[in-house]
Amino acid sequence: MPNERLNGIISLLLASALLGFLSGCAELQQVAESAARQSGNEQLARAIHGGGTLISGLLPIGYEEEQSIGQAIALQVVARYGGLFEQPDLTRYVNLVGRAVALTCDRPDIAYHFAILNHDSINAFAAPAGYVFLTRGLLGQVRNEAELAAVVGHEIAHVSQKHILEVIQRSKQVAGVTEAGLAYANQNPEAFKGLIDAAVKKLLDEGLDQDKETQADALGDVFAARVGYDPTAYLALLNRLRALKGDDKAFFKTHPNFSARIKAVQNVIEAQGLKPTGVLASERFARSSKRL
Repeated sequence: MPNERLNGIISLLLASALLGFLSGCAELQQVAESAARQSGNEQLARAIHGGGTLISGLLPIGYEEEQSIGQAIALQVVARYGGLFEQPDLTRYVNLVGRAVALTCDRPDIAYHFAILNHDSINAFAAPAGYVFLTRGLLGQVRNEAELAAVVGHEIAHVSQKHILEVIQRSKQVAGVTEAGLAYANQNPEAFKGLIDAAVKKLLDEGLDQDKETQADALGDVFAARVGYDPTAYLALLNRLRALKGDDKAFFKTHPNFSARIKAVQNVIEAQGLKPTGVLASERFARSSKRL
């Protein structure tokens, strides 16, 4: 009897050690689980399997997984917002500006894709893995390339800081999902759809946490300034939008009020010692956006 009890204690200790070690090695986890079952220790096998699932849900989302998530969210954004605005020259121009800004961000090593949504609302969105969308309505309010750079910089910041991935990570933990990549989407389409739907609801209907939005404002302006654009241009756009939107509750459902956003940008300009450069590229923007 003492031996059985000792064996039980040893088994549990081994399980605890294995769970820490197996968190980065799914194949080894399977081998250990199989060995435990062959030895007749079903309790240990279940502990290894369940613990591995829990740990996988806590692990950061890898880039391949992020791409699958980003593509699925991007499809829903396009469908919800009237499809893409078919102006190849303008789209190419937005991509040139966006990719120049992306090179200065904290994740310059991934591919970024910029598209224009055929919608009159004033809004922009970013999906994981670098999918960035601006509405035609928002572009209609932009007056120069420096403002455009700050706008795409804001969305790039959401990607570089993995803001929407944090929402997905929480959803994975709640749902007990171990991963959300392409293989998982094929094997468990309903569960994968549930994760994506939850992320889209947060992104489009509820909005990200307000501190993440103000962080994106500040970082986006810094990214644009690194390219050489005037950092005060974004303040001009935000002030103009504040005058236009006022206290539009529908807009502030997904964003902080403009006063808070303007303050965040003013603070980062002061903290980083960013100086006006006068680089606005207004004429180039006017030529490129004339078909809006």
